[in-house]
Formats: sequence, structure tokens, C-alpha cells
Amino acid sequence: MFDQLIQVLQQHGKESVINNADVPNEYNEGVLQEANGSIMNVITDMVANGQGHQLAAAATDPNHQAAQLMQNGFVENIMQKFGINGAAAQSIAASLIPAVLSSLANGQGGASGSSTGGFSLDTITSVLGKTALDKDGDGKLGLGDITKLFGA
Repeated sequence: MFDQLIQVLQQHGKESVINNADVPNEYNEGVLQEANGSIMNVITDMVANGQGHQLAAAATDPNHQAAQLMQNGFVENIMQKFGINGAAAQSIAASLIPAVLSSLANGQGGASGSSTGGFSLDTITSVLGKTALDKDGDGKLGLGDITKLFGA
């Protein structure tokens, strides 16, 4: 799943990161990894807090609180880790994060960028939701998970 997100990031990061003079070539992969981390951290937190249903709104509105959290975390990280100036970092975040979220919202997260890839926000939230609820670690949701959830 995370490899697929990296593919989507690479697809959309060509202009904003890879072909960007403000990002030294040796940092391209690291910058994309930071975008991945920022997106996944916010999505994971939202799913864990029962707010996964808000992801569709975040994907279509770059001013949505969750989208802003993703962008702000990304900006802060690439400024600190790679020394990218604030204006360039803001510009990268403002183009990359919304483009990736839009692709995921539209189900265009496949390696080819087509909807046949089957990778989307729904896929991410489904996997994260199952992971968060799979308390006994067997890869399935069942009575054992409910028992462990309530400490019985």
C-alpha cells in the first residue's frame, strides 16, 4: 500500500519536486518520502479518531483542515531536514499534496494513473481501519478483537 502511495507521489512530484531547482537532486526521494509521511500521519490519525469520513472532503478542498495539516507538516519537515526555503516548501506542498489527494479521491492511484489501479483513499482507510481494530493481530476482525478491545 505504501509503495503505491509513493508511486502516486512520484507521478505528481515530477514538476513540483524532481524538476524543481529549489530541491537538490539528492533530496528528491527524501522530499517525496516526507510527503508520504505527512499524508499517512494525518490519515492514520483521522481514521484512529473516527474521522475517516472527512477524508473525501480533505481530498477535494485544499483548504480543509486535514489537507492543511498534511501540507504544514510536510513544509516544516522539508525545511528542517533538507534546508528548503519556506516559500519553495510552501509552493511544493500547495501543488503536490492536493494533487495526490485528488488522485486518491478519484481512485486514480494505480501505477499507470488510471482508475484500474484500485488504490484510493478508501483502500487506505479500509486497511488502516482494519489494522486499528485488529487487536489480536490475526489479520481478521472478529470476536477476539472485540474481546481484546474491551479488555475481557
